[in-house]
Amino acid sequence: MFSRRSNLFIICITLIVMSIVHQVEAGTWTQKADMPTPRYIAGSAVVDGKIYVIGGAPVRFGATRAVEEYDPKTDTWKKRADMPTIRQGLCAAAVDGIIYAIGGCEVAPGVDRDISTVEAYDPATDKWTRKADMPTARALSAIAVVDGIIYVIGGAFDEDYLNEVNVEVLSAVEAYNPATDTWTTKADMPTARYNAAACVIDGRIYVSGGNAEWDSMALVRQVEVYDLATNTWAWASDMPSPRVGHTASIIDRKMYLIGGWKGPGPFVDVVDVYDPATDTWTTAGTIPTLRGNHSAAVVDRKIYVIGGRLGPGATIFSTVEEYDPGLPGVISSVSAAGKLLETWGQIKKEVK
Repeated sequence: MFSRRSNLFIICITLIVMSIVHQVEAGTWTQKADMPTPRYIAGSAVVDGKIYVIGGAPVRFGATRAVEEYDPKTDTWKKRADMPTIRQGLCAAAVDGIIYAIGGCEVAPGVDRDISTVEAYDPATDKWTRKADMPTARALSAIAVVDGIIYVIGGAFDEDYLNEVNVEVLSAVEAYNPATDTWTTKADMPTARYNAAACVIDGRIYVSGGNAEWDSMALVRQVEVYDLATNTWAWASDMPSPRVGHTASIIDRKMYLIGGWKGPGPFVDVVDVYDPATDTWTTAGTIPTLRGNHSAAVVDRKIYVIGGRLGPGATIFSTVEEYDPGLPGVISSVSAAGKLLETWGQIKKEVK
């Protein structure tokens, strides 16, 4: 039979474990060094544990060539060689240590157009080279990499960005092979959308959220899944709420959706987590800085949320926050003498 003291001890241990479980579910956020250039709708990619943020819009209706490298180990930023083509709304991905900046909207004096331009950046040499154009010019596309092939999905095409003439929302999917510098057309995504997010789980591409009509509140809740082997699309469970301008990152085969909008004004302040094994959604706490059209990257099982904006004509961020979905390191049992006994567990165009 337990004494009162034993019961109190058990209650305390239970509360500690519950606290640990809550922290694992909610994750923890840490403020990091600001990015030198505030911007949104930029491209980002990871090479050798460093995050590269490329292009984007430092002001509304503007664009930059800036490339900045973030080292999570030292929490420092470094300027790198500018991208040859000034643009925003581009997408970026890394294959074999090379970063590919694809599409976007070129905004410069006398120029405002969506483009199909592809440029490759080598961090080892800090140099850019031109590659084969994407078949479909577009901006605000989703991007994913599977087995060394880059997939560009959806987006929007505008003949005249500033005046928004004949804007087309796209369902087109095109695959780029860096080894051969060639493009291949794939099966269209069922739901045409732009400003969506894509990620890869077990070789399948999951596309979430976005906007189905230009400059409207036709926000998408659907998650559509592309199977490369069969070149077909299927559906996963809908997101808990529509999102546009969010990011999707994978850690331990689970998808973390961060930021974005869910309507004319409200931001989504919770982290939604999707588990493909059960086709279910859970929430994992709230985000410290409300924002959309930001960049996100995963390094060492932590998600780095970078830049973005608060809303049209509002604050453009240089803010960087690190999200750890679990506990850092491991949870250990220690003897009275302070010796380690055992470890438990293995505690990333303007839209109006």
